[in-house]
Order: sequence, then structure tokens, then C-alpha cells
Amino acid sequence: MPLLQLLAFYQVVEFYFPIYSQSEAQRRLKAILKDPAFRGDRDPDIARLLASIQVSRSGAFRDERAQLRATLMECTDPEPLHQFLERDEERKEFFQTKSKTLPYHRLALANTSADLRGDVAERIYDIRCKIVHTKSDSRDGAVELLLPFSPAAEQLAFDIELVQYVAQQVVIASSTPLNVHG
Repeated sequence: MPLLQLLAFYQVVEFYFPIYSQSEAQRRLKAILKDPAFRGDRDPDIARLLASIQVSRSGAFRDERAQLRATLMECTDPEPLHQFLERDEERKEFFQTKSKTLPYHRLALANTSADLRGDVAERIYDIRCKIVHTKSDSRDGAVELLLPFSPAAEQLAFDIELVQYVAQQVVIASSTPLNVHG
């Protein structure tokens, strides 16, 4: 069941959102506070500080899309990600040509120096939303669902591999040494 596979790997990544979105928020706050022009007694500066972290209703820093992006930026490296996408010839062709007809964010594989992490985050988020949301597109009123056993769901194999790769990288980056005392 492709949709469940993709969501399972996504949930692995999602588990780490609080860690990496908080880390990004701390970096943003530190950068603003280090700015010599920042003054804590000026309302516009305080507003800029608050806007930089955008705490959501759930208490998370920023929205889910931004949290996914922050997690990918922190846990994956651009070059190995690019290598993963191009390692398998079928996967490379899928993301370069065949996926252009799908309604997900495209990956610019042709640009070998491009940092694809932001594009990968957008693509993963696009697919995830089409699985879990039932919102319709306000421009044409068409519902854009990704349903089990649909032709679009059957075309997710390479995207599932991508989300699995990302999940593995996040788990590796988040791991701690195992200490066995005997």
C-alpha cells in the first residue's frame, strides 16, 4: 500500500520536527539579537523577533512545511541527496522526465550544483497533503486527492524511496552513541 508506506516514512521525519524547528528558531533569534541595530525597546524590532519564529497554535515553531524544510536542511547533505536521486537510472529518469506530468513540486536534477533539499521538502509535503487533506483547489473546484489504488498512487514508488532515504538520514543525524555497560 504505497500511501501507507509514504506516510509511515513521513511520520518518522515528522517525529523530529520539534528538535530541528526549535534549532532553526534559535538560530534566527540569535542572528536578530546579534544585529547591532536591534533594540529591545522598539516595537518594530520586537515584532521582527516574533515574526521570525512564527509559533503555531500547537506550540510548534513555524508551520509544518517549514518544519519539514528545517529538518531536511539540518539532517541531509546536498551532494549525497543528489547522488541518491541519480544513483538508479530509472529513478533519475522518473524525477527528470516522467514526474513532470504529476502535480507535485519538481526537482531540478539537471542542475548538478543545485541544493535540492528545499525542493525535496516541497515535493514530499505536496504528496503528503494530497494523501491526508481533502481540500479542493479554489481555482477550479476540483478535489485533488491521492487515493489508494489510483494510478497516481501506483506511481509513488520512487517518491516512497525518496521519503525513506530522507527518514533514514534524519534518524542517522538524530542518533546518539549506544553505550553498553557490562
